[in-house]
Amino acid sequence: MQQATNLKKVLGLTDVLGIAIGQIIGAGVMSLTGIGIQMTGSGITPAFILSAVITLLTMFPIAILGSTLPTTGGMYQYTSRLLTPKTGIFWLMLFMFLQITLSLYALSFAQYLEGLFPGVPVRTVAFLLLTILFIVNIVGVKSASIIGNLMVITLIVALSCFIIFGMPHVNFGVFNSKSMFPDGFTGFFTAVGLVSFATGGAQVVAELGGEMKNPKRDIPIVIIVATIFVGLLYAFIASIAVGVLPIPEVAGRPLTSVAKEVLPTPIFIFFMIGGAMFALATTLNSTFTWVTKSLLIAIHDGYLPKVLGRVNKQFGTPHWLLLIFYIIGALPIITGMSLNVVAQLGTGISLIVFAFPALAVTQLPKKYPEAYKQSPFKVPYPLLVVIAITAIIILLYQSYLLISDLKVGYMIGTLIYILISAAIAQFSNSKANLNIDNIRLNTTHISEKIN
Repeated sequence: MQQATNLKKVLGLTDVLGIAIGQIIGAGVMSLTGIGIQMTGSGITPAFILSAVITLLTMFPIAILGSTLPTTGGMYQYTSRLLTPKTGIFWLMLFMFLQITLSLYALSFAQYLEGLFPGVPVRTVAFLLLTILFIVNIVGVKSASIIGNLMVITLIVALSCFIIFGMPHVNFGVFNSKSMFPDGFTGFFTAVGLVSFATGGAQVVAELGGEMKNPKRDIPIVIIVATIFVGLLYAFIASIAVGVLPIPEVAGRPLTSVAKEVLPTPIFIFFMIGGAMFALATTLNSTFTWVTKSLLIAIHDGYLPKVLGRVNKQFGTPHWLLLIFYIIGALPIITGMSLNVVAQLGTGISLIVFAFPALAVTQLPKKYPEAYKQSPFKVPYPLLVVIAITAIIILLYQSYLLISDLKVGYMIGTLIYILISAAIAQFSNSKANLNIDNIRLNTTHISEKIN
């Protein structure tokens, strides 16, 4: 399979591994650990470990897709080309819904700021942060890659400080069946599904295939290594979060109180700013930088109005699409939606979204048999189908647990949105010829417009 000739293949294994780890380590562990403790007590530690294992299984199809047909693009493109264009539009609608997690980052940031400055208005701070980063992305401010690497290093150092200073204070007696599974299997597995939002993220490397030196080898290696490393790191953090203070004091809360208990004041301030707040703000900012790409491709495919994809002449950014996601992120903040609801809704929908590549991979050997034969990361077709079906079942079951745990009103609203999305997809129409080969053309054309 040929690649777009004007994309430079500059990313090696260590480069992509750094990108994957930086993508995974971020807002998830800061915002979801306390909510996970609320669901399953000290079971949060094995929940993170099991989540990493399940995440690997559910990302296996994406690893196969990326290593077989490496290209610059996203899950929308694989879904629309390997399944059907209408399925791609349905995926896109669900993808837009899950971006309510933009508010999750902003609200969690504000909670950690409140830990440093008690009394600050959490929702006001969250709205201001979201607005500032929206404006920053509108004007097209880009950070150099060296800054991004420094951010990841700072984050790892901050989390390491939390682990090193915290482990001696852990009361390992809390890791008993009563404290680990207060709500039984359902509560535990619901927490596993929730924190999968934190252990996921390595799959983004599949979108960089056109710029990698050896994507067929590196994509699966990076997904496996990065996910296992971060899963273990999170397990240590979770053990400290739940083993230092009484569980009721940390359930549903950020890591602030535990950090204050185990860290000297200067390191506590470093952890709060360089770790927690830094992770949340940078994840929120980076989300704004990539979240519009699938919609831009759908516009180029002819499924969405071209006006939405207009690029600002002065700044070179898709301002209307950024505005749409800004509104999606602001609504939960303005309406007073709780952090727990945002986390469960966003994660529940994201798990459904990840099920589409798992279904799409079953069509890969049929539609591109030669490419699949040459893939370094392939399995016999019957086993591929078993893996794909298993991943889909796990993802949909976890999604069900998260969404069904919400109040009836939220469940009904989510179901209505899914039905409306299905209707929009069914009645969508385009004359575009969608296939794997023109993924490269679409993405290259769009990249030229916004850079």
